[in-house]
This record gives sequence, C-alpha cells and structure tokens, in this order.
Amino acid sequence: MQPAWMNVTTATGRYTYQFQGSGPTVRGGRYESARDFLFLVMDESGWLYRIPVRVPDTLVAPAAELLQRAETQLRAGLEKFRPRQNTPYPELDAHFALAPEP
Repeated sequence: MQPAWMNVTTATGRYTYQFQGSGPTVRGGRYESARDFLFLVMDESGWLYRIPVRVPDTLVAPAAELLQRAETQLRAGLEKFRPRQNTPYPELDAHFALAPEP
C-alpha cells in the first residue's frame, strides 16, 4: 500500500510530502546510533527532495509514535528551511534531526 501524499504550507513555501520508509543512519561512511525516517518532499515548483529525519536510538517508543514525531519534525524543519538540491547531511540534520532525550 502506497502512503498518502500530505500537503503543508509553511513560512518557506508550500510542499507535498510522503513517507518513504526508514533505515540506518549513515553519515560520512559510518553507521550512527540512529535511524533515518525518509520523506520525499515536492515543492510548489515541482522539485523533489529526499529528506532524512534522523531519530536517535535513545528515543524509545512504538514505531507509529516515532513516525509521528519524525513527521512533526519534518514540518517544523520546513517552517525554517527551504530545501535545495544537494544539501549536505550535516545541514539537513541541523534542521530536521530529532534531538536525543536526556
């Protein structure tokens, strides 16, 4: 079953996004103690971006709750950051990663 496309309007523009799945977080050729929740995001001009929401392994919750938190973080990141082609992972993580719980 294909997940639905969701619409969101933010301070940086209008977007349509879809959850694409999750997988291990790899940065700089190394595995990190986290999972990336991957979203396909299309802006109003039709450009597609693949945005990872990094969820640290220290966040322990049911999968549905983690997905909901990742989606909320994606929306929050889009409020402040307009995606662009070839954005490096550290910059994406600065806007879209969930902070670890203390």
